[in-house]
Amino acid sequence: AARPVRAGPGGGAGGRAAQANGPDTTHLGAALPLSGADSTPGTLMKHAYELYIKQVNDAGGLLVGTKKVKIDLRIEDNKSDAATSGQLYEKFITQDNVDLLLGGYNTTTVTQEVKVTNRYKMPYVGGGGASSSIYVDNQWAVGLLAPIEKLAATQLDFIKTQQDAGKLPKPLKIAVAYENSSHGKEFSAGIKTGETAAPDRFKIVLTEAFDLNGKDYTSLLNKVKDAGADAYMVDARVNDYITMQTQYKQLGLYHKYLTYGPRGPEKAARDALKDSSDYIIAATWFDSLQPGDNVKKWLDTWKTTGDSPEWFAAAGWESARILLGAVQKAQSIDKQKVRDTIWNTTWDSSLFPGGSIKFDSKTGQATNDYVMTQNTPGGTRILIHPKDQATGTPTIPFPTK
Repeated sequence: AARPVRAGPGGGAGGRAAQANGPDTTHLGAALPLSGADSTPGTLMKHAYELYIKQVNDAGGLLVGTKKVKIDLRIEDNKSDAATSGQLYEKFITQDNVDLLLGGYNTTTVTQEVKVTNRYKMPYVGGGGASSSIYVDNQWAVGLLAPIEKLAATQLDFIKTQQDAGKLPKPLKIAVAYENSSHGKEFSAGIKTGETAAPDRFKIVLTEAFDLNGKDYTSLLNKVKDAGADAYMVDARVNDYITMQTQYKQLGLYHKYLTYGPRGPEKAARDALKDSSDYIIAATWFDSLQPGDNVKKWLDTWKTTGDSPEWFAAAGWESARILLGAVQKAQSIDKQKVRDTIWNTTWDSSLFPGGSIKFDSKTGQATNDYVMTQNTPGGTRILIHPKDQATGTPTIPFPTK
């Protein structure tokens, strides 16, 4: 006979329902930044979780074996604070007796959540943390976002195509600025790896870290100005990207190639920066311009929220799909069975590049390819990489005016 459902230490939910009959309801927990610095992505992820689960419940519930099970989702606001999020996940497990966990957003926060997940041996699916440092010594959490070093490598691979087309110089002189976090350090390390592997193509002329939620990047930008770089490659959060790019324009800086890592086409940034964000290049985990029926179908569904269809939302949707898909496939909410199913399955029909997600068996992190976009005038953008998915021709070097 299958074991009873257990939620936390001592099996807090063991009495709720024996697995033989199966529970009538499966309880999920997620802490998200619904206020504070990360409230925009947090709200998009909340809407994605809620919409996916509403679809399941509207269809009578999740089919687990021969029984339809309702899904109950408890979402709490971590106020964009990592320590608070860690405490909330502990509360979900030890007091609320949730069965399974969905993840939050931002490297520092997700790191805390994953520590709790591993301590209590709880399945966790997250679409909000890409730093590979999160997944060191991890056995229970999975992350949908491919590593940041791969983001940097993807951009350098694209730059090579532009060098070979005679559009960018060899070697390309690069100024690197990165947020002072493991996310930023991995971006910088990825550029450094590219320089070491191809010194004929890449020459780093400046590397500078900056603190999160900065208000004044003038001194950093003056160093960038003095460095004489061809390209300025930054890793930043959305708010820092908006602030820095505003000051970049005010100081009259120009580079042939400009990126803020995964940032660029976000609606909040385009609205704030207007034409100051034209031509900026981003490498990201998902873009709504990607081809494929799965993406088209999701976009139609997502329209009902009125939200911009950004990668935060797609990552939230995929997280809920995989977590509940694992329950269905395992025909159980036994934690070990659900965990093993998540880790050992190739999740097809995905919105993400390549159309399927497989988690690394050692780390639990996905390794999907990135897509690259370039902002175009009028608040639009094009896909520029991979080449077989491009929806337009990149404008490189950037126009001087």
